[in-house]
Amino acid sequence: MKPEDIIMRLRRLESGRTTVQDIWDEITRYIAPYRGRFFKDERSENSIEWRQPWLFDSTAVMASQALAANLHSRLTSPSFRWFGLRFREQALNDDRDAAEWADECSNRIFNALQDSNFNVQIAEAYQDLTDFGTAMVFEEEEKNMRGDWKGLDFTAIPLKECYFEQDSKQQVYRFYRKMERTYAQLVSQFGEACPQWVKDEAEDPSADPNKKEIIVFAVYRRPEVDVDDIDLTKPLDAKKRPYGYRWVLFKDASPLSEEGGYYEMPAYVPRWRTTSSSIWGNSPAMVALSDVLSLNRLIELHIQSAEKVVDPATLTTDRGLISDLDLNPAGLTVVRDLDEVRAYESSARFDVNYQEIERFRNQIREYFMLDQLMLPPMEGTPATATEISARIAQLEKFIAPTIGRLISDLLDPCITRTFNIMYRAGQLPEMPQSVIDSESDFNIEYVGALARSLMQDQVDSVNRWMNDLSFAAQVNPEVLDIPDWDAMYKGTAQMMGVPAKFLRSDSNIKRDREERNAQAQQRVEGENMEQMGKGMQALGKGQETMGAAMPLPISAAPKGAI
Repeated sequence: MKPEDIIMRLRRLESGRTTVQDIWDEITRYIAPYRGRFFKDERSENSIEWRQPWLFDSTAVMASQALAANLHSRLTSPSFRWFGLRFREQALNDDRDAAEWADECSNRIFNALQDSNFNVQIAEAYQDLTDFGTAMVFEEEEKNMRGDWKGLDFTAIPLKECYFEQDSKQQVYRFYRKMERTYAQLVSQFGEACPQWVKDEAEDPSADPNKKEIIVFAVYRRPEVDVDDIDLTKPLDAKKRPYGYRWVLFKDASPLSEEGGYYEMPAYVPRWRTTSSSIWGNSPAMVALSDVLSLNRLIELHIQSAEKVVDPATLTTDRGLISDLDLNPAGLTVVRDLDEVRAYESSARFDVNYQEIERFRNQIREYFMLDQLMLPPMEGTPATATEISARIAQLEKFIAPTIGRLISDLLDPCITRTFNIMYRAGQLPEMPQSVIDSESDFNIEYVGALARSLMQDQVDSVNRWMNDLSFAAQVNPEVLDIPDWDAMYKGTAQMMGVPAKFLRSDSNIKRDREERNAQAQQRVEGENMEQMGKGMQALGKGQETMGAAMPLPISAAPKGAI
């Protein structure tokens, strides 16, 4: 893309986002008070609004943070590996060397994510997701001065800085980010590529050192590069990579660098749920916003009513007071008649107000699924494990569409890009020959708490079926011929996230079974031979016994015996 085209498209995207930004700005005031205002200049530390005088209730704030934290811990927990790699070709999954290689790749990718700032930045992204319905995550490869692998770097970019265009599959096609830099920072980052007037401003001693210019970073798809014709696991020249990028000055579209390239789109834009006819997502905070505004107003009125009760107004007549009314401690007020001065008692219905406040709070908690997220209090009868599992299952089924979008928009492209980055950098183990020969693609399987719970329904179905078979086999043993036992147990192990190294390959299983069958056949043959030997021996003894007891024939009797 040309620099002037980048600025032109960005300006049009800015003008088309003004309506949704009004909603986002309200959300930052009442639900996400420390995420940054959309229409407020916050260039310095002193401009941050640490006090929120308009916020009278924190139910929505805490509920939103609880939902974001639960997504983080249950979908991409830092405590255990939450994904695995499996081949689409089943024969490779049954090959022990190939399966162990995929498992080791999964471990190294997970460790690389843990060594980076992934967990910190993904938590910020989940918060943006629950608040604004849209989040922006950027993944870069870190290298040292020699160009060697140094790790991964993630950035959860504030939503107010970012714009994007999507393709026919609702994936990021072009990505734009607006940033502010001082003239000294521009010269430090881009050097001789800066326009001369920027260099002059940076060197001018009379210029304001805090003055900043807006710059734009754009990543865009190169339509002339066919991804199907290139191998993304091998190094390519920057001009031949599928995605290009540029740094441009927003003021006059001056280029600040040469065009670079990415192998994959480094920007991920997950959305809670997409809005019809819009690229921006909607969130629980958007649904709850009207109730949040009503609750804050209701509590504000409640406080004002309480002030009237604690410090009521005073009623008097025109002639009741001689001096000014003094209600300060030890104050003196001169009156004509004490009966003409009295406090005005408020008739506010605090009981009704409490009921309305609690009703709004419960509704807000429901919007953020707080009742399903949080375990019941310890007072009274504690919930059973079955009840807790049922509540978690209910939550997970409710947000299953969101999990699907997160996998499609964020996790799948992140794991795929990380795999390619590490493979190009030589950070993955050597590929087995069976994998090289097959050229099979990967499937990414998620084994986090949420994903495991969604899989648990299938595991439970298999277990129920096996129980039914065991009962039916008592009546008709032939029903045990129906299931493929090997496939069933391997399938449940896969759904439960059992590591590949704990499962034996089909060839080893077949070999051991053949050896056991051969040994069993030899034992049977040996036992048969032994039984035959014993039978022959018993037969020989029987013939001897019969010969001794039987009388000789007359013709064979000794002479003189008769």
